[in-house]
Amino acid sequence: MAINKKVNLRDVRAYLKIEPGSKDDQNLRVLMAVNLVRDKTVKPSGDGDGTYKVLEPIIPVNFSLDGTDQEGVLDVHFPRSYIDDTTFGLEDLVELSKGDMILITGETNYGKTTIALSILGENLDLFPVSVLMGSEYTSSAGEITPKLKRRLRRMNWVKWIEDGKPRFKLLPVEHDYEDYVERDGLTAIDWISLPGEYYLVDRVMKTIKNSEGQGLTAVVLQKNKAAEFAEGGQRSERYADLVLKIDRFGEHESLLTIGKVKAPKGKRVTGRTWAFGITDYGANLIDIREVIKCPKCWGKGYVKQGNENKRCPSCKGMKYIDKDPEREQRKEE
Repeated sequence: MAINKKVNLRDVRAYLKIEPGSKDDQNLRVLMAVNLVRDKTVKPSGDGDGTYKVLEPIIPVNFSLDGTDQEGVLDVHFPRSYIDDTTFGLEDLVELSKGDMILITGETNYGKTTIALSILGENLDLFPVSVLMGSEYTSSAGEITPKLKRRLRRMNWVKWIEDGKPRFKLLPVEHDYEDYVERDGLTAIDWISLPGEYYLVDRVMKTIKNSEGQGLTAVVLQKNKAAEFAEGGQRSERYADLVLKIDRFGEHESLLTIGKVKAPKGKRVTGRTWAFGITDYGANLIDIREVIKCPKCWGKGYVKQGNENKRCPSCKGMKYIDKDPEREQRKEE
């Protein structure tokens, strides 16, 4: 790994009091361009002005393969509904380890915060310390916003306060997120804002992940309507171990799709989808059920009738149908 140090031939020549064009100058150039480059002490910067980057010596990591397959695996609890006891069942589909990152992407007002806060609430006991950071959770006076306070009260399945103190740190962070990640703890960041600089999102995600140690982070990014990736494009997912994508589903529900998964427990995980509702003014999940693309219209929402496209009678234009066809009948009963 290169450190941020550079050296220029001009400065070295001045320090050693070597005359430009002299034999000593020629020997210096050979030393820098051949010997030290070959020994991986420096490398050309590419600037074309005689500048070299100084390389940091790297000590190889000594390791063994002793232990069990469950070493480092986290017993993460994923969001679920405490109203009707429905669940995504993600615990049976993906494996997360110490140092992993969950990325939650989605459109505005369709459940990103509900999912992020649910992950925080479900796992307060998993680590010795937890952090929630985001500019919309605190006022300009540095106090918790009334909206967040109401939302936490409505998530009454979580014990947010213990012995009169919050069980997580609430930080009003709007930038330099990696500096406030709780090492070896649980950190939820809702959401990362990089106005006009989303080309830097992979660098930001990498520094956040490097800061978490043996902990776990859940990071939220905005996603435009019908977009496959969050703001910043595909690079936003480079360092994520699990990606959860949220889109609107009909008029009043949302759709959660599993994106990238580094450690799936089954053969087919990526691409599986669940519809869900949000109740209690955005605080709680309800009516979670797995859905699949409509086999009649192949997920288009319409079928061809003559020369016209007609709304699919099977999915009613929703593009998805319940994976469990008997679910609606059981609800009516």
